[in-house]
Amino acid sequence: MEGNLKKECFESEHGGLGLEYFEEILQKNEKAVVQFAYTYVKDWPVAEDISQEVFIKVYRNILSFDNRSKLKTWLFSITANECKDYLRKTQRRTKWWNHIVQGSPKQDKNTPETILLQNEEKNSIGEALLSLPIKYREVLVLYYYEDLSTEEISQLLSVNPSTVRTRLDRGRKNLKNLREGGRWS
Repeated sequence: MEGNLKKECFESEHGGLGLEYFEEILQKNEKAVVQFAYTYVKDWPVAEDISQEVFIKVYRNILSFDNRSKLKTWLFSITANECKDYLRKTQRRTKWWNHIVQGSPKQDKNTPETILLQNEEKNSIGEALLSLPIKYREVLVLYYYEDLSTEEISQLLSVNPSTVRTRLDRGRKNLKNLREGGRWS
């Protein structure tokens, strides 16, 4: 089903989407979409909300899917855009909030508890991956966890394949530095 979606399969007798086909798309891809969204937003409930929005858009727009790419690539493209929209909105709210509480005293961030938590975080590949900048994190997740090719990632992110390969290389190096106790460059 992945690469051979036919519009006729999705059209019901009323011209809408056949529910059983949409349910199949949802069941096969929901987990991957939520996990991909999580790599952006780092919050499971938010990632689940974003995935719901993604599948609403898929339901509404499946008949416009033209099979130039795989369905999974199309889903990840929608997911990436939804996540970026969410992060833009959140960033605006954070700037507003920081402006409001600017005069409040800052807490000491180097407490023993936070140092312990930071060390535990560095010991986990998943956590190290999530600490990378989004441009490295997204290509690493798409390449290693979702098994997309550099060409598919290139289409999804609207960048050159050479840019994808460069980000993969730099992301790997930064991840290695993090795992060895350093910082990303």
